[in-house]
Amino acid sequence: MKIGTKLTIFLSLIIIVVLSGFGYFDIFSRRDILVRKMKAEARSTGRTLEVSIEKIFQPDEMASIQGLIDAVTKYERTLGVIVYFQREKALFRSHSLQEGIEPYFTWIMRSIQENQAQETFGTYKNAPVFLYAFPLNDRKGKTIGGVSILQDTFFMEEELKKAQRNIFITIFVLIGGTVTLVLFGTRKWVTLPISKLIEGVKNLAAGNLDHRITLKKGDELSELAQAFNQMSVDLKDARDRIIREAEEKLELERSLRQSEKLATIGQLASGLAHEVGTPLNIIYGRTELVKRRVEDQEEIRKNLDIILSQTERITLIIQQLLGFVRKKKPEPGALNIDPFLEATLDLLDQQIKKQGITIIKKWEDHLPPVNGDPDQLQQAFLNLLLNAIQSMPEGGLIRLSAFPRKLSKEGLEDSERLYLEIVLEDTGIGMEREVIKNIFNPFFTTKKTGTGLGLMVTLGILQDHEGWIDVESAVGKGSVFKVYLPARQEEVRGNG
Repeated sequence: MKIGTKLTIFLSLIIIVVLSGFGYFDIFSRRDILVRKMKAEARSTGRTLEVSIEKIFQPDEMASIQGLIDAVTKYERTLGVIVYFQREKALFRSHSLQEGIEPYFTWIMRSIQENQAQETFGTYKNAPVFLYAFPLNDRKGKTIGGVSILQDTFFMEEELKKAQRNIFITIFVLIGGTVTLVLFGTRKWVTLPISKLIEGVKNLAAGNLDHRITLKKGDELSELAQAFNQMSVDLKDARDRIIREAEEKLELERSLRQSEKLATIGQLASGLAHEVGTPLNIIYGRTELVKRRVEDQEEIRKNLDIILSQTERITLIIQQLLGFVRKKKPEPGALNIDPFLEATLDLLDQQIKKQGITIIKKWEDHLPPVNGDPDQLQQAFLNLLLNAIQSMPEGGLIRLSAFPRKLSKEGLEDSERLYLEIVLEDTGIGMEREVIKNIFNPFFTTKKTGTGLGLMVTLGILQDHEGWIDVESAVGKGSVFKVYLPARQEEVRGNG
């Protein structure tokens, strides 16, 4: 429902309630005035009768009483009169009252007993009447009887109905006219301006920042229209500025990416030179020794073994480096993580038994599958498991668990989805905080025989699968590696 319609209904209801209340109280007050007027007439008639009866009350003048009360009932609003003399037991009633006067005679007796006037509403022959009864006193103040006057209320009811009709017509005309004016006013000053504002907002939402709203009323809505127009101008300027800044930022990012590539190439080249330089120096020295001691076969065999091992080391470094640089694009498919982890552990079964390591596995049945390349992910988890095994040369415990979690990737807090959290926890030697910061850097290693490329390759594989890895560790307390891989979307929707 539009605000103009709501406002019209609200104001109309207020007007209807106010005018209806005014009409009700006006009718109520008119009724009260008419009732008081009728009572005053009955009391006036009663006073006239009382004075007249006192003047003519003689034993030989009793016949005049009937003529007196018949004369009073000639007044159209007086239905009838009853006069009772207590000592003579004489009862007079006007000719208009034929029968059924017992209730009104009772009120005469009550007024005599209580020595005060009585008033009540009742009916006589199904006609509404007002009864006024009062005691009669002689000139000495002694009660000699009582009088009951029946006033017809028909005239009052007729006047009241006529007043009600006039009031209802007046209120209806006032309500109709006022509601029409309210409807016209709200349409002109509220509905139409708001419609223009809504049209402007829709144009703004559609990207038309050149749209302007014209309202020349000098009220709050026109001020709102001016503020809207100013906002459109500001938004257009802001959009143009954002586009320029985005283009500049994009260009800067291109430059930064180029710089990062050059820096990475330099870092890899420096690391490669350092890593390969040492075994090359060893090979060179051993070759010199072989040349000098050709006759010593045992020494030659020893030096050739060293040359072979160092050559293999260079080959491994080059292979891992090429594996990072010439990274194969993953070929993802539905991968059930529980049999995958079991198969990966089987590959290291001999080494695990040899070092006396205990494996504790914990994961739920029917885990949702991930979208992954099994070969690449196996290489990543083999690197993590080998690091855990090598951190426990004297044996220890590895806990491997997996369970689904609904969370948001860092940097995408508003995009929550279902991930598999795979936790690898060992009881090895642990790492210092500074070591944790560098473990994913190329050629960084704390091992005597390591190349420092394994965890870097692992991180790259997980990032290619839209996942990530968190590390927690403390010296002497072991390490915890938490791998997060997104679940397949169609499987999540299918389960829901």
